[in-house]
Amino acid sequence: MIPERIVFKKTITAKDVDSFAEVSGDYNDLHVSDAFAAQTRFKERVVHGMLLASYFSQLVGMHLQTNKVLYLNQSLNFKNPVFIDDEIEV
Repeated sequence: MIPERIVFKKTITAKDVDSFAEVSGDYNDLHVSDAFAAQTRFKERVVHGMLLASYFSQLVGMHLQTNKVLYLNQSLNFKNPVFIDDEIEV
């Protein structure tokens, strides 16, 4: 039986963001440059939205205690930025 709610927490590190930039090829300065990000309204590097979205795959693949689940669809709406050292809850 699949539980109604599964949650895990993750603190996003600079290494996570830098590794995602390397894998995805998204080296937008807002994600990888402290100096650039400091000049924006965000004041610090913003975590890639798609890095955050990828944690749903971890939730399904690693935190559900069954292998009888298939991840078919995802719809995203980014309401607020996430920054390095922020803790997220998936």
